[in-house]
Amino acid sequence: MTIGHTAQRTYDVIVVGGGHNGLTAAAYLARAGLSTLVLERREIVGGCCVTEEIAPGCRASTTSYIASMLRPEIITDLNLREYGLRMVLCDPALQVPFPDHQVIPWWADRERAVAEFRKISPRDAQTFVRVDDQLKKLARYLQPFFLQPPPEPGMNSAGGWCDLFRVGKHVRGISASEVAQLIAFLTGSLGNFLDRNYESDKIKTLFLANNIYGKHGGPYQPGSALGLLFHLLSGGDHEVQGFYGHVMGGMGAITQALAATGKRRGVEIRTSAPVAQIDSRHRCVRGVVLEDGSEIRSRLVLSNADPKRTFLKMLGASELPEDFLRAVRGIKMEGPCAKVNMVLAEEPRFTGTPGNATPKERALYTLVPSLQFAERCYDIAKSGEIPEELWVDCVVASNVDDSLAPKGKHIMTCFVQYVPYHLREGS
Repeated sequence: MTIGHTAQRTYDVIVVGGGHNGLTAAAYLARAGLSTLVLERREIVGGCCVTEEIAPGCRASTTSYIASMLRPEIITDLNLREYGLRMVLCDPALQVPFPDHQVIPWWADRERAVAEFRKISPRDAQTFVRVDDQLKKLARYLQPFFLQPPPEPGMNSAGGWCDLFRVGKHVRGISASEVAQLIAFLTGSLGNFLDRNYESDKIKTLFLANNIYGKHGGPYQPGSALGLLFHLLSGGDHEVQGFYGHVMGGMGAITQALAATGKRRGVEIRTSAPVAQIDSRHRCVRGVVLEDGSEIRSRLVLSNADPKRTFLKMLGASELPEDFLRAVRGIKMEGPCAKVNMVLAEEPRFTGTPGNATPKERALYTLVPSLQFAERCYDIAKSGEIPEELWVDCVVASNVDDSLAPKGKHIMTCFVQYVPYHLREGS
C-alpha cells in the first residue's frame, strides 16, 4: 500500500487486530456479505493464539497453549476442520505429581477418573459423582449466555425487559435450591467449597489444579469457586462438555484456519499495518488512520485490541462519556502469571509416572502440592515478590505432536501461576 495517502475503497467493516477474536468476527461478517478488512500490526496474524519458531526447527505455542474455549458452533459454522484444524482430547485432562512420588491423573472418561479417585478416597470418589452432576446441570443454565450479549442490568427500557425475558427463558425450570447453589459458586471460594465436600488433600489439589488459571486471587478468595463452572462451559467438541484439546501444529493452527476460511469468504488481511487512530470525527466512525498516516475508510470499525488501547488511545477521549472512560481507566491489565517456552534435549520425566504411560499420557503435569501452598504463593506474589517455590503447569506438546520439534528434541511450555507483574524491588 502506498504510504501517506487515503485509500479509495470504502469497506463495510474494518477489524483492528488479527487475533482469534478479530479473525472470527471478520469471517462471520464476510459470510454475511460485508466487505471486511483486517489490519494486524505484527507480521503474522493470531495475536495470543500463535505457533512460532523459538529455535531452528522447533515450534511452540508461545502464549495460549491448550484449546478449551473455542466454541464448537464456530468450528462448524466456519468449516475450520476443512482448513486444517485438528484437536486431540487432553487425556488425562491434568495430572499432579505429589511430593510422595504419587502421580494422580484426572482422566477425561468419568468412570475411569472415579476409579482413580476411589484408590485415594472411596468417599471422595462418591462425592465427585454427585458434585460433577450438580456442576454440569448448573453449567447448562449458563451455557447459552456464552454466545449472546450480556444482559443489561437496567430495567428502564424495552431492551431491559427483553433481556429479562431472555434470561428467564434460559433458566426456565431452575429450582430455588439450584439458584442458591449457583449464587454460592459465583460468590464463594474454591478452598471453602473443597474443604466442605472432600476429605483427601490430594483430591482437593486436583480440583485446584483444574480451576484457577490466570486469576488474581488465591483459592480461598471469594469468587474463586466460579472456576468449577467455567471450565464446564468450555468448547471444542459437541460431545464433550468441558473439552480440553491439544492443537496439532500448535495453537497457531486455529488462527491459520480462521484466516483461511475468512479469505475464502472474501476477507482481506493486511499484516504489518498498525492502526494509530480510529477516525471518529463528529461522533461518526469514518475508518482508521495507520501509523504511516494512511487513511482507510469504512462504515464500521471493530477493535480486537484491548479496551484501554481502543478507547483511550485510538479513539479521541472527547468522543466518549466521562463515566465510561473512568471505568476503562480502572481496568486492571497486569496479569498474575508468567510463561516460559523451552526446547529440551530429551523428554522430561516426572517421578511416579507409570512406566507404561503413553507419550500422550506424559504430556500434561501440574506442579502444585496443596491448597495451602497455592494460597502462600499468591500472598507472596501480591506483595511484589516471586515465590521461591512455584505453581507450574507443564505441557510437553511434542509428546502429542512430533512435528513441533526434530526427532530427539522436545518442546515444553511452563505456565507459572502467581508471579508479580511489578516487582517490589528490581525489575
